[in-house]
Amino acid sequence: MIRLVWLSALVLLVALVLPAAATDSRYGPIGGDSGEMARELRGLIDEAEKARAADPRFLRDLRDLADRYDRPPLTDVLFDDFSDGDFTRNPAWQVTSGRYWIERGYGLRSTVTAAPAPAAPTSGEDQAKQLFGAILQQALRGQQSGGQASTPSASDAAVIHVAQPFTNAFSIRVELTSWQGEGQLEIGPYAAGTLDAGDRLIYRAGATPGLQLVRLSRYGSGVVGAHSQGLVLEDRRVHVIEWTRTPFGDMTVSVDGTQLIHAGDRAIEEPFDGLAVINRGGDFVLARVQVQAAR
Repeated sequence: MIRLVWLSALVLLVALVLPAAATDSRYGPIGGDSGEMARELRGLIDEAEKARAADPRFLRDLRDLADRYDRPPLTDVLFDDFSDGDFTRNPAWQVTSGRYWIERGYGLRSTVTAAPAPAAPTSGEDQAKQLFGAILQQALRGQQSGGQASTPSASDAAVIHVAQPFTNAFSIRVELTSWQGEGQLEIGPYAAGTLDAGDRLIYRAGATPGLQLVRLSRYGSGVVGAHSQGLVLEDRRVHVIEWTRTPFGDMTVSVDGTQLIHAGDRAIEEPFDGLAVINRGGDFVLARVQVQAAR
């Protein structure tokens, strides 16, 4: 019990000293510069979490403080405002499915029409017919593709990406216009040489939650954080979405300067291979894309 009290008091003391020591010359260095102090604080927080020596919300706030004082400087690694009218060079975006084009005066645009949902069957006979039809269509697609499982058609999603490696400490800033109240837009860094691994920020027009942070891996996907309310961007105005991540997985997402998501994900430690954009059933225009990352 004495150790728990001591540990809580020490964590609190370092938290109070850290901001002042970083700016006040009256204090001598504690373990080096403010970055080293932040790392020492983070170690104490880890101990306190294991020992359950303090309220989890308090420890989370302390970890956020440590991350703020241990954030490396970021440099530009990717920028495109599409003003040259060509998204295939400088930087070179690659379309994997669907269609993207430059809408003059606006930016990089993509429109995907969502397929209508099938009508619900009204009888057992109708269900059997639909099941038989689905099996027949699947068999025909398998024959056309040499027996391999078919990939989603261009009408399902429009996918574009740019191969530009950057570290896992980054700031992604996107200026976006949404033109219809449905569909979803996914933006995020990919890793391990595949678009199916990495982090993804998902905007869901007309849905709740309207904004989600998702981690993708070969083991599946999981929601890391979300904005619990709906989000309406369909006013044909340019909205600024900014997503930051520290080296220790602390992430924030803001829209037009207002923070909507604050979450942590320490599962990804390796650098990313590039940035992907996926349009599923919406009409979106990217006016500007900027990525900054630590060296």
